[in-house]
Amino acid sequence: ILDIIFSLPDGWNDAGSSGMRKANLRINDPNGSAEVTALSFPGDVGGNLANVNRWCGQIELNSIDQAQLESISKPITISHHRGTYLRLQGPQKSILVGILPFHGNTWFFKMLGDTATVLANELAMKNFLDSVNIHDTNH
Repeated sequence: ILDIIFSLPDGWNDAGSSGMRKANLRINDPNGSAEVTALSFPGDVGGNLANVNRWCGQIELNSIDQAQLESISKPITISHHRGTYLRLQGPQKSILVGILPFHGNTWFFKMLGDTATVLANELAMKNFLDSVNIHDTNH
C-alpha cells in the first residue's frame, strides 16, 4: 500500500482521492483554473517520451523527440527520490509535471489547466512537490 502526504498550497482545494488518483487538487484564480492529480502506476508506463507526447496532444502541442525531451527535462527530488520535472506550455492549456520512479511504480504529479493559471502556480507546484512524502508499507 502506498500512502501519500503533502502540504496543500494556499488557494488550492483538496478534492480527495479516488481510485488511481492518490490526490485530486483544484485551483481557481482570476486567470482561470487548473487541476493537480497524483497518480501511481506499476512499471514505467511506456516511458517518459510516450507520456509527454500524449500530454502534448492534450494541450495542442506537436510531438517531441528524445533530444527535445532531454532539453526540457529538469531533475527534481520528490519524496527523497530522483525524478523529472517538465513544463509543457500550450496556447490555451499548459501542463507542469513531476515524474517519479518509485519502488517499481511510476508516480505522476500533473497540473493541467489554463496556461495563465498554471504558470502563476508554478512556484506553488514546486513547493507542493517538495512537500510530497510517499510511504511505501511494502518496504
